[in-house]
Amino acid sequence: MSLATKADTAGMTVLVLIFFFCIYRLKSKRARNPELPPGPSPWPIIGNLHMLGHLPHRALKDLADKYGPIMLLQLGSVPTLVVSAPEMAKHFLQTHDLAFASRPATAAGKYLAYNFKDVALAPYGDYWRQTRKICILELLTAKRIESFQSGRDEEVSAMIRSIWKESENGAKPVNVSKALLSFMTNTICRLLMGRKCRTHVPDNLGSLERLGQIVRDMAPLAGAFYIGDFIPSLSWLDLQDIRGRMKKVNGEFDAVMESVIDEYIKNGQANGQRGDDFIEVLLNISERAADAEDRKLSRTEIKALLLDMFSAGIDTSATTLEWAMSETLKNPAVMKRVQEELDTTVGNDGRLKPCDVPRLEYLQCLVKETLRLHSPVPLLLPHESTKACTVAGYRIPAKTRLIVNAWAIGRDPAAWGEDALAFKPERFMQLDGPNRDIDVRGRDFELIPFGSGRRGCPGMALALEVVSVAFSHLMHCFNWSLEYKDGIQEELNMSESFGVTMPRRFELFATPALRLSGGI
Repeated sequence: MSLATKADTAGMTVLVLIFFFCIYRLKSKRARNPELPPGPSPWPIIGNLHMLGHLPHRALKDLADKYGPIMLLQLGSVPTLVVSAPEMAKHFLQTHDLAFASRPATAAGKYLAYNFKDVALAPYGDYWRQTRKICILELLTAKRIESFQSGRDEEVSAMIRSIWKESENGAKPVNVSKALLSFMTNTICRLLMGRKCRTHVPDNLGSLERLGQIVRDMAPLAGAFYIGDFIPSLSWLDLQDIRGRMKKVNGEFDAVMESVIDEYIKNGQANGQRGDDFIEVLLNISERAADAEDRKLSRTEIKALLLDMFSAGIDTSATTLEWAMSETLKNPAVMKRVQEELDTTVGNDGRLKPCDVPRLEYLQCLVKETLRLHSPVPLLLPHESTKACTVAGYRIPAKTRLIVNAWAIGRDPAAWGEDALAFKPERFMQLDGPNRDIDVRGRDFELIPFGSGRRGCPGMALALEVVSVAFSHLMHCFNWSLEYKDGIQEELNMSESFGVTMPRRFELFATPALRLSGGI
């Protein structure tokens, strides 16, 4: 054997010994700390990152089935708790809410959210409190949502007419996913700017209709398990090309927002006044003298807040509508019952009015069931502990990351019974059923699509209203069927994609047939 070969063999032997020594150290560390939650043994350097796969919400549920509803993973150098059951979620999001109210420093917060200047990814503190207050008191008030009703209804009607036109009066299938994304983009643009998105941006930047796709392009990047977040020494390599793509898509969003803000400033100076659109409210706050509680907002901070409003408003609601339509197409008996309720409440020759929607009990249950099985944010945005604490008998160190698997919680047989995987809106209507009074607003931890506690989504009321109104019109105006190929009805593919949100992997196509006797 040559000296070179002997040296290579010796080197490999040393590497193998180091590898097994690291495993031994990691295992012995867990053994010496019985107060830590259970979890799989980590590999050296990467920890348990290799166990997440392409659909982490599913992989983490499978691990939870083995290790329990609270488990500790070592993701690179980051200790990470994963919670997959209602009672455990309550411990962290209610009982110990303050200790876990902060966010970890991630590439998404830095490169997408203007260096943590938004509300969703900002660390817990004074800045987060101020900007959240602005969003709640200036945009997401009950009064503003009510005043937006006519604009929302106009966008719903425009969507219905567009679908019917695209289908050539029911002669061919339409891209339902595209129609829903366009509807939500126009709706949120109208809420934030008081006008349709396609009428607002100068020609050299194209149309704000592109904004919906920009937001959807952000979702898989923001939700990705970026290696640099967990192994900082490798971040400079950008092995997954995530950081580069984050910068690119943020640049697209930034260019559109810069144009919009410039136009608002120019118009405001020309007119000598501003209205009460959300952008105008932010500009007014940025210009007025700071009082004892508030401070001026910078232009970057305005763009970061707009990013939150657009991304949360467009993608999550469009995704929920996609899954509601998918489950209804997959379950014809559900569609029939929804339409029977509509006919009883409104009639098939009348028009849905805003006051009709809250009276549609089965339809409201269908929305809740959709949120249960297809949580729009499958893994709630990560939390981080600000101090050491004891939770459910386990000692949790400071700077521990927390992931709440809302997707797994919505499918927990202990909470939802043996038929937890079945799509059954009526489970929320059974007078003596265990799920009848479960709500989606963060009070009941069996169903937390919007999170809970300090970091719960402040826009949940708006999202629920828009989704309910849009879906009720889609069901009231049309009968829906899957497209046919060679005379055979295709089976609906329910595969999902993973990101911050969880849209369908494949766009949804379906054929509408007019139901209303008076036309649309």
